[in-house]
Amino acid sequence: MMSLLDENPFKIRSFEKAARIVRDHEEDMGVLVDEDRLKDVPGVGSTLAYVIMYYAKAGTVGLETELESQLPVGLADLLDLPGLGMQKVKLLWREYDINNIESLQLACEGDKLSSMKGFGPKLQVKLLDAIAFRSIHEKDFYLDIALSAAQRWMDNLNRLPGVGRVELTGKLRCGDKLIQSVEILVEADQARLISELNDHYDYALSDATPLIFNDKSTIPIHLWVCSSENFAAAQLVRTGGEVYSENLNKIYGSEADSTIQVLSEQVNTSSEKSLCAFIGIQWIEPELRDVYAHFPEDIKLITEDDITGTFHAHSTWSDGRNSLEELAEATRKIGYQYLGISEHSQAAYYANGLKPDRVKSQWERINELNEGYSDFHIFKGIEADILSDGSLDYDEDLLAGFDFVIASIHSHFHLDPVKQTDPIVRALQSPFTTILGHPTGRMLMARPGYNPDLPTIMDVAAEHDKIIEINTTPKRLDLDWRHLKYAREKGVKISIDPDAHSISGLNTVPLGVQMARKGGLSASDVVNTIDMDEMTTFLKARRGK
Repeated sequence: MMSLLDENPFKIRSFEKAARIVRDHEEDMGVLVDEDRLKDVPGVGSTLAYVIMYYAKAGTVGLETELESQLPVGLADLLDLPGLGMQKVKLLWREYDINNIESLQLACEGDKLSSMKGFGPKLQVKLLDAIAFRSIHEKDFYLDIALSAAQRWMDNLNRLPGVGRVELTGKLRCGDKLIQSVEILVEADQARLISELNDHYDYALSDATPLIFNDKSTIPIHLWVCSSENFAAAQLVRTGGEVYSENLNKIYGSEADSTIQVLSEQVNTSSEKSLCAFIGIQWIEPELRDVYAHFPEDIKLITEDDITGTFHAHSTWSDGRNSLEELAEATRKIGYQYLGISEHSQAAYYANGLKPDRVKSQWERINELNEGYSDFHIFKGIEADILSDGSLDYDEDLLAGFDFVIASIHSHFHLDPVKQTDPIVRALQSPFTTILGHPTGRMLMARPGYNPDLPTIMDVAAEHDKIIEINTTPKRLDLDWRHLKYAREKGVKISIDPDAHSISGLNTVPLGVQMARKGGLSASDVVNTIDMDEMTTFLKARRGK
């Protein structure tokens, strides 16, 4: 907002710096706010500490309100569209009175942008496509936003008197990649809970089912209030899951919900698992319920604790925001045994991709750091662009020196499926490729993937013993969980990788674990569940394979 209004550039840089510090700091900001330690964070002085603390507690600050009052409603939304940077958005607003998505869409449909300097017909078509895609997701939120809001309100609810059990339910419990609302099951007296929420948070809630209000992130919070006697039944019904719910309806008909409530009173249990046993259905993990009514009991789904290390991280050597040393220390603090550094390759010049001489310099630095570790290891890798002919960026001599190579598509997103698949297949046939990165290239709520033939790609990966990535960036979550069943059947190993460009990016690995669980994967299906020594042997065996 400050940039759109041409505020003091020094002030803008100060706030941008503060935003980066908040985003990348290894400690939880909520804890720092509660303990009044924000001002002790390097780079955050007393003034910024006050602004951050006020925002954390109130959800807004006076400066934000003041800036918003000077901007047309919806102007900032234009910055989310591809091809529109700060200068183009300011031009649209000031010169052409185009100040929101709706007015931009009308201008594009009227062919007005095609003749505007700096825009043109190609960008006009691109913007119309992006607006149409955006409209599909106008009520969606990224998984990390939803989980953060859920944790915030579960903590809030647990602090209120008279509240018993508090658990996630609905689509968030099932692990969907995009969430429309946070559903929370609350054991409480509804009248008392409404009174407590109204008193503590200045709401004006009235008796309704569910209780609905918005989190400060704007995602709707739905509270389903029930008694301890009905908790298990409410959890089973509210969690849902497409296939699991269909199975319940087949057994009990259209009155399944009320029948389950009656049966739960007969068994008198607060456990969803015990209730399932009593009514004669298999209890399965919530993440599986969109696809399965039954699941093999001998398969134990992967958990966060199974992850021993991770790959795909970018440091300041390319386009990351933290140094190699900082990323390594943050990874160790998480409890991982290894980190696979994979800067962008030289073709990604826009991301400060590494030329061969810089690759070798980084290898030397990694060797130096590894000498200081006994319980941790940095693996030397690269995210090599898959070029148009399917070859990998760099010559074979250099590629042979990496511990691992992530092969990724970063351009030519609009080819037909055959032309998009062929280069990926050739890259997987390369003896130097270890992992296929973000296999479809999708950006959730921003652009669809480039639609390669995934069964063919997995067949080739299986044939050549290659790994496929679940990229845990919240805006990607790629490979999609729906394709993991086929990967498991073909024996293709999966790597759960954060594609981290900062310390905070390392913390997205649990999102990938949730996707892996939804796809029915166990720890043995995921490569980065083996320990440091096993991984060293594993990668050496695949080097140049």
